[in-house]
Amino acid sequence: MTELAIGATTSDVSEIEPRRFPQMRRAGMGLGLLAPAIAVAALFSVVPLIYLINVSLTRESTFFFDDPAYTFDNYRQIWDRYRPHVRTTIRLATLASVFDLIFGFPFAYILVRKVQYRDLVRVLMIFPLFGPLYLTYGLRFVFGANGPLSPMLDFLGIDSKTLLFSYPEQMTVFGMAMFTFPFMVMNVAAALTNVDPMLEEAARTLGAKPRQVLTRVLLPLSWPGVLAGFLMCFGWNLGVFVVPVLLGNIDQQRVLSLTLYQKAMSQFDYGLGAAMGIVLMALAFSVTWLSLRFSRGALGT
Repeated sequence: MTELAIGATTSDVSEIEPRRFPQMRRAGMGLGLLAPAIAVAALFSVVPLIYLINVSLTRESTFFFDDPAYTFDNYRQIWDRYRPHVRTTIRLATLASVFDLIFGFPFAYILVRKVQYRDLVRVLMIFPLFGPLYLTYGLRFVFGANGPLSPMLDFLGIDSKTLLFSYPEQMTVFGMAMFTFPFMVMNVAAALTNVDPMLEEAARTLGAKPRQVLTRVLLPLSWPGVLAGFLMCFGWNLGVFVVPVLLGNIDQQRVLSLTLYQKAMSQFDYGLGAAMGIVLMALAFSVTWLSLRFSRGALGT
């Protein structure tokens, strides 16, 4: 009995051992395929980030000299002097994201439930993603003096010649919202696709009004997509650069990205500019992480 047991055990081991080599070979092949991606990510993401953190801890442009002066004054200066710029950045990003939510949710609902050629509409929504520069120049031309909307604006009693100068914050928020509008619509549409239309019909059959269907059925079930879209729009708008320059005035141009550019490229204060970049990156990473976490719920995964 012992010999048979030993023999069976030895044969089982001899059958299992050859199976391990293909598994190990596949694992090694997988690591080999991942190695170039890991190397590229480390070379173009991790190393520059470490470099940027190092620059942010130096005074002005001393990092590029033989004896850099390391200090935390850059971050202290952002807290003491440039907090209004951070607040302006967050305020504009929040207003633009709220605008996207107010108009993006009904647009996404119509796109999912009512529009027959929804694929064509999705393709058309890609155009704002070509870049904020083209979009902002187009808005400046459309709403500017002698633009296509000038006759309608003059008919409504709005002076098209001074529109951009009279409502700089509204125009800036509108330009930012137009650029990020597709992100809101796509996230909300993905969430609404997973909501069974029969639930809306059941609510209406039980006597629910349209507002109750919205607040008690649609919003709770599509909440992950709404939140993911809001956070995605907010994260993109944190780094706004072109829109305040072309559509805003000095108050809207006090965003952190423009201040960063002026400090680094005009005043050559690379340490402070790098510190502002780290602050923006920390805000964007936090928002992106939240957006990815909640977008899983929007996609139903």
